[in-house]
Amino acid sequence: MKTVEIHPPRRKDLLSAIGETLRAARNERGLTLRQVAEGAHVSISYLAEIERGEKDPSSRVLESVAEGLGIGMGDLLLRIAATLEPKGSETLVAGKLAA
Repeated sequence: MKTVEIHPPRRKDLLSAIGETLRAARNERGLTLRQVAEGAHVSISYLAEIERGEKDPSSRVLESVAEGLGIGMGDLLLRIAATLEPKGSETLVAGKLAA
């Protein structure tokens, strides 16, 4: 008889969720790394490292990147929170049902 281990779905870590969310928002807007980095007043390489989940941005840097993307910080944080949730789960976030 073969033993099979069953693991619950793994949640994404915060750095990966931040990076994935920033990259998705940038691509949705058709912006390059250079355009967002210039708008956020950070280097292109630093922004790329954040998007890859390699760097942990401070709240001020995250706010600057949100500005560079042209989105509000609250919206960005809600999108990051939604990315952290396992697929198929529903969470009440700021009075809205997010899946």
